[in-house]
Amino acid sequence: MRKPAMPIPSPFQSSIAKPGQGKVVLSLLPPNNPTLTTLTYKYPLKLVPRTGGFVPSPDSSALSDTCPSNPVHLYLLTYGGGLLPGDHIEVSITLEPRTRMVVTTPQGSTKIFKTTPNNNGTSPNVIKGHRDQMPANKSLSDMSQQTLDVNIGRQAALCYLPDPSVPFKHSRYAQVQTFTVDATAKGAERSSLCVLDWVTQGRTSRGEDWDFHFWRGRNEVWAEDDKGKRRLLLRDSVILDDESEDLQDTSIPDGLEVEKKDKTYSNTTHAGLENPVDLPPQAPVGLTPLNIIAERTRPHGVVGTLILSGPVFEALGSFMLKQFQSQPRIGSRNWSDHAPSSVPEPSLSFKGNVTWTAARVRAGFVLVKFGAKDFETAKHWLGGLIREEGSVIREFGEEALCCL
Repeated sequence: MRKPAMPIPSPFQSSIAKPGQGKVVLSLLPPNNPTLTTLTYKYPLKLVPRTGGFVPSPDSSALSDTCPSNPVHLYLLTYGGGLLPGDHIEVSITLEPRTRMVVTTPQGSTKIFKTTPNNNGTSPNVIKGHRDQMPANKSLSDMSQQTLDVNIGRQAALCYLPDPSVPFKHSRYAQVQTFTVDATAKGAERSSLCVLDWVTQGRTSRGEDWDFHFWRGRNEVWAEDDKGKRRLLLRDSVILDDESEDLQDTSIPDGLEVEKKDKTYSNTTHAGLENPVDLPPQAPVGLTPLNIIAERTRPHGVVGTLILSGPVFEALGSFMLKQFQSQPRIGSRNWSDHAPSSVPEPSLSFKGNVTWTAARVRAGFVLVKFGAKDFETAKHWLGGLIREEGSVIREFGEEALCCL
């Protein structure tokens, strides 16, 4: 009897085994054609490339000896418009020498959906709306995660200006964004990057005001030489935590009875302990518990970070520093009648609803930190400053600022 032939594997089968993973490699083919030589992704992640019609000026200040390549746009999307509990997105991007890429999120925002666990002790921890069964550990099951790893080659440039993330009430989210540049490149051949990372207070239309459990973001920039030796250039972290897990950890052990001033705290076991740690402040009966994140971010409804580095964004970095240094300082004005007026010209950098700072830090990076009353205010302020300076539009086109 003739044996059946082995099935022929599909040439279109995905090379990515893990859900949420994506890989992109942008190469420059002769003579000067940017091409995505690798583009793979798997649900719930979706990567949509687009080669726009914008052509940078030949006399660009970024690449003095060669004409800069046309930028390629990459859109990061997730099915459903956001991240469900337990989703883990991993994106790897490689920009080979002399390539340029614009990364944006056309869905308006990165929504971090809330969790509704059903853990009754007998059934596994299943989260409503999730795409798979979750582990029983709460801290692992209901956390949305996103990892971005970008390698930027010599004379390459990344413009990463996404929409802000919007954490829903009771959500948990952590992200790590790592950018690796060429350590051997010097001067105008250095890698360039512009990274915007910002988060809002939630869905204001539903009354949310920093009501999520935590949002943690870390941005790192590393330099790697041709031998694989790495050196950390910049690390910036933002941690917004309501510390609810810490409050649970500092609860009184069972059986402990403590008398402190006019209050008595008691439980049922461990009667041998005598000097417990001081209890965290509790809200009086009938009052809403203190929102730690809202108190620490007050009066802002959005906070963010802008990281600038490299020759392509050197002009923008200098412009942001100049705008910040022109801000009025306390005690800097001469109040005498004969002193000339020193009132500055109206500018977006003087917008009263935005609190911000800018500084040049290690390895020539320009770091901008800002907080604004709401998303629209921050969007108008930052987008206005970037458009006023103009280099991003000249190098990447107006479409690079679609989120601003």
